Amino acid sequence: MTNFTLTEDFPNSEIEFDRRFSNTEACYEYLARIKWPDGYTCEKCGHNACWLSSNNIYICKRCEHQISLTAGTIMHGTKKPITYWFKAMWWFTTRKSGVNAVNLQELLGLGSYHTAWSWLQKLRRCTVRKDREKLSGRVEVDEFFIGGKKSGKRGRGAEGKTIVLVAIERYTAQDPETLNSYWQIGRVRLQVALDCSAYSLETFINHNIETGSMVVTDKLNSYRPALNQKYHHIPVEPAHQKGPESGLYGVHLIASLVKRLIRAALSRGV
Repeated sequence: MTNFTLTEDFPNSEIEFDRRFSNTEACYEYLARIKWPDGYTCEKCGHNACWLSSNNIYICKRCEHQISLTAGTIMHGTKKPITYWFKAMWWFTTRKSGVNAVNLQELLGLGSYHTAWSWLQKLRRCTVRKDREKLSGRVEVDEFFIGGKKSGKRGRGAEGKTIVLVAIERYTAQDPETLNSYWQIGRVRLQVALDCSAYSLETFINHNIETGSMVVTDKLNSYRPALNQKYHHIPVEPAHQKGPESGLYGVHLIASLVKRLIRAALSRGV
């Protein structure tokens, strides 16, 4: 898939977004600036002059090699105006409560739910960077459960719940005005699991956390064999957590936000 690198500021508001990307020409001009910040260059012969066809195909004046800016991207072969894609990407990246297929279908006026669902699947895959670096430094790891209220056992061992494993980096930053240090939340990894066994935890940790990192967990017995001497393990008692800088504050915050997002989606009838 073609990679684009952002070279200008992200729009500060939807009004600014609409002003900048109000028509097809503006969207294609933006993609061209991203792909060729120093001007057009033919990827085949290196020539820097081209014709632009009526359907936005760049044609090299020397070798006549043709290239479409949407080729190799999630917009490749689309029958919808590119302005629809730009608007979908704006809502996907900026709506605090998230966006689902029903929302996207209504917002864009799409006739097909399947089209909206397919677009969202493509956008979500784009957010997972191939060969991304593993989490490192101080990493909090925990699990939480998603599902409606049911009778019976709660927490670990509850039936009919979806188990989600979560790992999050924590690091210290410094306030430029007061020079005081404070804890920040870094990169996050989430994964659905079948159970909380040592095997499931070990698979998740090895796949997402750099060997040698400081891993903070609760005192669940499965974590000890899962970490297997490859990490600096710090088991803590969540009940003794004193503030944002201690315990499992980061993973608990992320779990709370995920559950809130799901409740918001359900309240909209999704």
